[in-house]
Amino acid sequence: MGYRQVERPVYVETTLPVEGTLPPDLQGTFFRNGPAQHEVGAMRYHHWFDGDGMIHAYRFDGQSVTHRARMIETEKYCREQEAGRALITGFGTVVPGSEGLAASADSQNVANINVLQHNGELLALWEGGSAYQLDPETLETLGLKTWNAQTAGAPFSAHPRIDTDGTLWNFGYAAPFGAIILYRIAADGRVLDTGVIPAPETPMVHDFVITARYLVLILAPFRFEQAREGAFIDKFAWRGDEVGRALVIDKNNLSAMQEIETPPMWIFHYANAHEDAAGRIIMQAPVYDTPSVMTEAFREVMRGNEIKSAPPRFMLLTLDPAKGRFDAQEINGLANSEFPRIDQSMQGQRHRYSYAVQSSRGYAGRGFDRVNLIDHETGQVQGFQYSASEMAEEHLFVRRPGATKEGDGWLLGTSLDVAKGHSMLNVFRADAPMDGPIARMPLPYALPLGLHGNFYT
Repeated sequence: MGYRQVERPVYVETTLPVEGTLPPDLQGTFFRNGPAQHEVGAMRYHHWFDGDGMIHAYRFDGQSVTHRARMIETEKYCREQEAGRALITGFGTVVPGSEGLAASADSQNVANINVLQHNGELLALWEGGSAYQLDPETLETLGLKTWNAQTAGAPFSAHPRIDTDGTLWNFGYAAPFGAIILYRIAADGRVLDTGVIPAPETPMVHDFVITARYLVLILAPFRFEQAREGAFIDKFAWRGDEVGRALVIDKNNLSAMQEIETPPMWIFHYANAHEDAAGRIIMQAPVYDTPSVMTEAFREVMRGNEIKSAPPRFMLLTLDPAKGRFDAQEINGLANSEFPRIDQSMQGQRHRYSYAVQSSRGYAGRGFDRVNLIDHETGQVQGFQYSASEMAEEHLFVRRPGATKEGDGWLLGTSLDVAKGHSMLNVFRADAPMDGPIARMPLPYALPLGLHGNFYT
């Protein structure tokens, strides 16, 4: 059910029934994004990441919650709706009789990964191309976002990081051009600096981290080979006998970079990073041995198959720039965890708490069924177990207005109950998810499983 076609292109604003009690000071909008249209005409996509994006808005006024949603009308989506069939080979699907891989990234942009509000603009984010600007109220698509003339059409990743001063940092991997692009954007939307890192056979990079002084990107040995046939993902080859590289980049000089060797590994998402007193960079992330969950499992789930793949291990990663060393240590109790989030006020600083969803089901096709609070000081992991018929999506932290300490707030997250045939919005106390949701809001329909979201007041 989580990977089926969305029922309609627009969901009008609907007030949700509340089971439990909503915190009166929880006010704002929870935006979510994810693949939703998995079929075009008679064609069903072969990879989860190919689905056209749908933006969701859950609005909290302290007493009630409403939901509305809308397909993101990208160039690709509009062209294919008009044609009544798939036209372009995508991230993981070769479309028979198609135009092949698009000449420009934005021609195949599905805007389906994340959502960001910055300088008053609401942006739907993809991985390989531009952000799409949306109307924050109606969710209508307004068009491609151009930061400046020099970066028009350049890849802008779906995982930007907002610094404590409001600066937006991001990157984009331009695999066909052998380069990684870096962005430093002010809180008012001005591009303060950009950088280009030459990267022959540019590896795929999904996320990165920042610290007080650095940007850090870990490049897996998952390398782009233009001559390979197939969809975009098929043009990358996993070279497990090669090392990876961690790039440590000076925030004040985007051309100043140190490389440190890492073992071959694949990382989708990081929780956070900081520098310790010795100058070492400490990071937390679920780590996969290979990218097979992306190259294989996310294809099989679209066929209705439940394919086992090696689960990620939640790791404490350490880079020592002075010694050029990399170390990794597993954090116990968190096998098969993903979508780590933190209190965003701690971005790039030492933090105590992370939040992540976890699966006790052992493989990707059946989804996550638990949400955890991770205390990095004590090593304690506490969480809430969803029912056997529910699939939990990403849960994020929302800071309580006026809070003065880390972790004072709530966790918001969605789930899909396949037995009851509907999606659910859930609110937890962030310091006690083990006590269960303090409020649950069932939707009158089942939504396809999505990816990422953020909450804005």
